[in-house]
Amino acid sequence: MALKSRLLTPEDYYFLLRTRSLDEFLGYLTTTAYGPLLSGWDWHGPESEKDFSRRLYGDLAQAYLKVQRGLQVRERRFIGILARRLVSENLKVVLRVLHHKLSPDQAVVLLSPLDGLTPLNFEELLHQGSIQGVIDFLAPTLWGPPLARGLPRYLKEGNLFPLEMSLDLWVFQGIRHGVEDLSGADRRLAGALLAILADITNLDWLVRFKELYGFSGEEIYQYLLEAGRFQKPQYRRRLAFAPDLEAMVAELPPQPYGRMLLGAGKVAEVERHLQDFWLQSLSRVLSLPLFQIGLPMAYLFFKELEVADLITMMTGLRLKLAADQVQPYLHGKAAGQSHV
Repeated sequence: MALKSRLLTPEDYYFLLRTRSLDEFLGYLTTTAYGPLLSGWDWHGPESEKDFSRRLYGDLAQAYLKVQRGLQVRERRFIGILARRLVSENLKVVLRVLHHKLSPDQAVVLLSPLDGLTPLNFEELLHQGSIQGVIDFLAPTLWGPPLARGLPRYLKEGNLFPLEMSLDLWVFQGIRHGVEDLSGADRRLAGALLAILADITNLDWLVRFKELYGFSGEEIYQYLLEAGRFQKPQYRRRLAFAPDLEAMVAELPPQPYGRMLLGAGKVAEVERHLQDFWLQSLSRVLSLPLFQIGLPMAYLFFKELEVADLITMMTGLRLKLAADQVQPYLHGKAAGQSHV
């Protein structure tokens, strides 16, 4: 709860959205819990936007470590498994750098500092020379098998997507297995929260794969998480092979997703409804009694969304967008609306 109190308030969002320059935006941010993170930093440098993102995700990594220090052994282990989501994103950066043959030295600024969360040395991975080299290097680690599964399609198609999806699917599967190690009450609560996350992730992927990428039903089916309401293969198949967004929504149970997405005609609308539902679900967890695994989980998810929001707001400033142009892209629909 002490960590949660350090999250930005609606008032902070309101004022950050209405700053008119990068100096004003970062100046206000130094008055919040992010002050020490920005102290002594020259934000006028050529790589300031990348460095800002790197600092924020490094701060998120430290939040995971702080949460772990306050937990018992098996709860601490579970939060460590949850943190694999951050490790996976850094591995994707490594894969993209090698795929596009970028300079490892220039790419370091793209990596989040995850000291203490993982034994992996990402700078060392950048110097393996090729994606095949990285996968061979990681073969003895727990990251080797999921990358090896995606490698044949990458070599055949020259596309990073199968490798990245293999990582995403493996990470979520590991989190689901990690839930089984928790106590009964925590297992039920964490399982319920992850089931909602799986549903939202699957629905987001379904819409993107259909509407943006034009994937075939068979390919979509292969990439869906076997979790939440999507556990039955026949249900995943029906959704994957639905001819369009309207037909897909018709296959969903009325509560909560069918009615929620009824009439949503664009990818952005679907994502906004799903994000609102995720925020509501996290807020409900925070209202439960304190001594349960859902509290640190919800805090870390909120912290992750806050980091993404700050990066979005900074990008909006660089593009000289007004507050009402940026706000729809923030994860909290009501962000910055507490004051008039």
